[in-house]
Amino acid sequence: MTSTQCQFKKMYFEVEGEVIGKGRPRFTRQGRTYTPKKTLDYERTIKRAYISKYSYLSKKSLRIKICAYLEVARSHSKVKKSKMLMNLLQCTKKPDVDNIVKVVLDALNKVAYQDDTQVVELVAIKRWSNESRLKVIIEEIGETMNSKI
Repeated sequence: MTSTQCQFKKMYFEVEGEVIGKGRPRFTRQGRTYTPKKTLDYERTIKRAYISKYSYLSKKSLRIKICAYLEVARSHSKVKKSKMLMNLLQCTKKPDVDNIVKVVLDALNKVAYQDDTQVVELVAIKRWSNESRLKVIIEEIGETMNSKI
């Protein structure tokens, strides 16, 4: 490991429970937009999970890996469950992977990093599991060019 690699941090945390994607903005009768309560609550849950392990606010370029584990329905047969858990049947259940990414990036903005423009690499995966949960890995991979960050 070089001395340059030593200064880069890697953070890992999990969020237990149902995985929720970013909800569409809603509109009041007056035309104002707002984020649905379910989305705001899940963003707070993600923030709390990060803050419970870390107090670090990164200023570097980042790679983020998000793995959403969605629970297999109890109504499926044992054979189908087995295939799902071995990834022979892909996880196409909602929420969409892009909405999962959006809720995670928005939740960690100004908490784990100063701005989500710092995220230069992103991996997002949905998998079947016996329990729903979200795993997030944040890795610093370089310096930012923007001196304002």
